[in-house]
Amino acid sequence: MRLSPVLAAIAAALLLVPSPAAAGAEETDTDILLAQLDYTTGLSVTFTDSRPSEDVGMVQTGMIGRAPLIVRDSGDSLLQTFLEITPPDVAVPRRLVEDHGPGLPPELERRRITGDPVTAGGLTAPASAVNSGRAACNASWFSWTLWDDAGVPGLAPKSYTTFDFGGFKERYADSHVVNCTPQGSPSTLWARHRIYYRNVFGNYVKQFDSIVPPWHHQEATKGSAKRHRKVTYDDGWNSSPNCGGGTCVYSREGRFTS
Repeated sequence: MRLSPVLAAIAAALLLVPSPAAAGAEETDTDILLAQLDYTTGLSVTFTDSRPSEDVGMVQTGMIGRAPLIVRDSGDSLLQTFLEITPPDVAVPRRLVEDHGPGLPPELERRRITGDPVTAGGLTAPASAVNSGRAACNASWFSWTLWDDAGVPGLAPKSYTTFDFGGFKERYADSHVVNCTPQGSPSTLWARHRIYYRNVFGNYVKQFDSIVPPWHHQEATKGSAKRHRKVTYDDGWNSSPNCGGGTCVYSREGRFTS
């Protein structure tokens, strides 16, 4: 399977991220690709399934100003989002159907369901699903957030957990990163977010780990069952406020939802 240009850039930059052996071993889920969707704007969207947690996920990545992100309707399952942003001739991953549960959308009757990974390119997202605004390091992406750190030079690494917001188990973790570091900057100047869940032994297990290249934005959703969750952020310039004369900047925001 050929990677999209965005995913190829991410894969190359990930080689520069410290390995678990160097940074301290972490328990990690195995992420299984359910679908890879590539749009004419350069937007890349993936749907995944984590094992053994069985949490599904959606990640979308694109270049600022060229590839606006897709806005998921409030309360929609990942299956409903998949159906909205793909044409009828694109097969539907069976895992998304299983995760949705009863009361399946009627449009699913006209779609082929498969247990194999789905790949589709040259897609055009419906205008109703695409954000018309421009990504920015000082503007919120979600309709509401639990944390929203505007981009400023020297933003320190930080983690947010469900224990920071009432201590309730939540079904999903949503995270949005905008790396406003100028286009053409070295790939080492990435911003990074990771998503974890807390297992029955009280340990945080990593489900998602991705870098966002300079002048790109990324939104990630992971979840299914109600669990304690955590999202962690850092960057490739070690929070140095002098990096690029202060131009190395990223914003981060997110929420835990039921």
